[in-house]
Amino acid sequence: MGILSQRSHKEYGRPFGPPTIFFEECCQAAADLGIRAVIFEAADVDFDQGSVSSATIVDGRWVECGKEPWPTVIYDRAPVLDPMLSPPANRVRNLFDKAGIPFVNPLAFIHLAADKLKMYRRMAVGSLPVPHTECLEEHTLGMFLARYNHVYIKPRSGSQGMGVIEIVRSREGGHVVRTLGETYKVRIDGDIRKRIMKFAGGDNTKDGKLLVQKGISSESADERNFPRYDLRILMQKDGQARWLLTGLVARVSQTDGPTTNLSNGARAEEPEPVLDALYGRPLRREILRSVSKMSFAICSVLEEKLGSIGELGLDIVPDAEGSPWIIEVNAKPGRNVFKRIAHSLEVPTLARVHYGGLRRNAVTRPFEYAKTLSRIGLSDDL
Repeated sequence: MGILSQRSHKEYGRPFGPPTIFFEECCQAAADLGIRAVIFEAADVDFDQGSVSSATIVDGRWVECGKEPWPTVIYDRAPVLDPMLSPPANRVRNLFDKAGIPFVNPLAFIHLAADKLKMYRRMAVGSLPVPHTECLEEHTLGMFLARYNHVYIKPRSGSQGMGVIEIVRSREGGHVVRTLGETYKVRIDGDIRKRIMKFAGGDNTKDGKLLVQKGISSESADERNFPRYDLRILMQKDGQARWLLTGLVARVSQTDGPTTNLSNGARAEEPEPVLDALYGRPLRREILRSVSKMSFAICSVLEEKLGSIGELGLDIVPDAEGSPWIIEVNAKPGRNVFKRIAHSLEVPTLARVHYGGLRRNAVTRPFEYAKTLSRIGLSDDL
């Protein structure tokens, strides 16, 4: 099994940059299943000779494997949105796809997940709850600000909460505007559209690069009693190609910024205490049931058009009544939410053990599913 990624030549001991430790876990999980996992980047692929020069873990050390045949299955963890790194990765993706090599997540899903507007529309067609979203233009911004007290502006293709702007109508009049770096007030309603469009920046407001979206919040956005949060769900297939909900965690902001990304300082927490504080225990149970049911429905809706998918991450936010809304679908989900709780000294020992087990499952399941894909490939060859 080949893991398509990106090499780092600047970080000693981490040949693939920050994901290196994750890839070490991958190699061990694969080996436990009798699979040999190798990691490579686009530049390692020889198109003419049909070979790849990869690296793997042997006795706890990274070693270069030299040239060998292309992998049987691809686990795609390479950049999708990077203007420099994504084009060569896309050429390799298309090469393997044309060669009939199966991907844990198909290319069509990877590309769809990189375009938030297309993903929202796909969910809406499947009768799944997504917040009202349009391309950002001055007239659409005006319409949203007139209709909703809580609005987000976000990149159509973006990650880690970068470029997100939150706009909340203040009870005192005007609006409060939040970015990752600052919060300020606009007191004159007639000025808000032009100021926000200018703040979003020149070319970013052209060609549908930015979206405007109705805000979803568990509380009134202008008078919070609790930190903002969302629910991160990891859905994966097992060795029988069955969907499983691997785990669910609350990501709780520690700042006044508009996002709940771990990379921006949010904490990973058990969802039950967070939901209990906001809704009470009976409604919390119903929310978690609804979120689970919705997560399986999302998988079904996506596979109707895209074919078999191996894993996905979901960001879901319940509103004030506890009804869950889909905020984002991720084709390259992370697992750090489970590790954060497993390593936390602020949770009971049983919780640390439980989330440590979820982390191991999260790493292992793509390789369990890959064995299913490799059997399909062999039967096709026969």
